[in-house]
Amino acid sequence: MRLSRFSFSLIFSALLFFARTVTGAEPLRLPLSARMEATTTWAENISRSSAPSDWRDTQRADARVTASLLTPIATGLSVITEVGAATAIVPRYARNNAFTADLHGTLRWKFGLGAYAPVFSSEVGLARRAARISGDNGWLATGALRLSQRFTPAWRASVTGDWSQHYAAHAPFDVRAHRVLGSLTYDLNDTWQLTYGRGSLFGDFSAHASRAVWARALAGLVSPAIGQYYNTVAYETTDSYGPGWVTYRVTGRSDFWWLELAPALGRNTSLPLRYESTYTVNRGGVVYRQDLWTLGLLHRF
Repeated sequence: MRLSRFSFSLIFSALLFFARTVTGAEPLRLPLSARMEATTTWAENISRSSAPSDWRDTQRADARVTASLLTPIATGLSVITEVGAATAIVPRYARNNAFTADLHGTLRWKFGLGAYAPVFSSEVGLARRAARISGDNGWLATGALRLSQRFTPAWRASVTGDWSQHYAAHAPFDVRAHRVLGSLTYDLNDTWQLTYGRGSLFGDFSAHASRAVWARALAGLVSPAIGQYYNTVAYETTDSYGPGWVTYRVTGRSDFWWLELAPALGRNTSLPLRYESTYTVNRGGVVYRQDLWTLGLLHRF
């Protein structure tokens, strides 16, 4: 997918900021803070397919730039406004490439003074998604509530509940879900940071199947119960991971956990290494498994 001039300029600007920082050039004076994140992920079953014969393992690349403004309102109360742009590229299956531009607002309360005061935040967001698959285009609305707490200089934790709704152009991508998740972070030293997290998603999600596997499922050849359920869901041929591949929307639950090790490369730069595993079951009892291995580069300006 060709990036728009706007998205290209944002990404180019972020790379320029990064280059000036690491080369020691005089930093650009901006009224906003900014960050850039680039990741490469080896995704096992990126297609979110149930049949092992349909599993597609491949690399995905993501890049994101964000500008944010912190506005204090009162003691312990502030507003954070963010605007961002992101692109996702799947070289082997380019029909799954997408670009997103988004706007987020966060209201943050800090209950007390000092580093150990609990922090509660509420967030709303709106994003525009432009995808190679036309049915995946649309608006994404999000909301979240988060409570975070530092217990010692090394230990801190957070708990989050969030919600998302994709108002997609076509029904198989029109999904709505909410999640509950928590994380625990330990600073091993001034350089290394370790995070463990676990959560669950409840609601709709899009999955993919080859033409042959989907035909068998609709005919009830996998099981009569699965055939009955799949004949009630929204689906269409999208060629997402090959000719004749089908994208369909189902409802279910996903349980996921992750482990991340993030070494600091400097005062404002880190290199997070992350493993994430997801186990999903839809309403028809069909199971999907996914594993993601991600290497990232995060820089704050």
